[in-house]
Amino acid sequence: MSEKSHGLERMLFFSDAVIAIMLTLLALELPLPDAHDPAHLGEALAAHGAQYLAFLVSFCVIATAWIAHHLFFTHVSRGDPALVTLNVLVLLGYVLIPWASKTLGEVPNGAGVVVYATAMAFLGGTMSLMVRHVVRSGLLDPQAPPAVITGIRAWSTATMVMFALSVPGALVAGRWVILVWPVGYLGLRLVAECRLRRHRVAAAA
Repeated sequence: MSEKSHGLERMLFFSDAVIAIMLTLLALELPLPDAHDPAHLGEALAAHGAQYLAFLVSFCVIATAWIAHHLFFTHVSRGDPALVTLNVLVLLGYVLIPWASKTLGEVPNGAGVVVYATAMAFLGGTMSLMVRHVVRSGLLDPQAPPAVITGIRAWSTATMVMFALSVPGALVAGRWVILVWPVGYLGLRLVAECRLRRHRVAAAA
């Protein structure tokens, strides 16, 4: 194993550890239901519904972002100092999510949405910059599927744009902006699947 590939592996191990800790912190921050008997458990859970919803949103977001991060680095053959720096900035975006999730669940009137959306726009933006650097610096494996790399780049850019637009949207619509997020991600996922199918058909032809 070369020095560069060893350094890249160490960076990925560190990244996976940070993301795993973030997922754990999300669960540790969940409030306990204040129920003295099972008959009142549903009511006690409903009292913290906003926090539990924020947890589910954040878990799905972190899981989706990690999948993109993992899939992307499957096709990165080597690293450089700029990649390490950009990856640290991406991890900063992950580290902000538990705090932003707590804000989303507890701060009313859309203010929590603004904080959360800002953190997610930062995560998407740094991921987009990292992908751009890897492509332009020739750090990709020559055999990397173009459709996969393009899809990850589109996902990170769309994440940045969608959450950045959610900031002014939350000032107008408040918490209702949250409803746009799963719709946006579902639409992007469908577009990515269509692109991958076209790529597979073209490769098989």
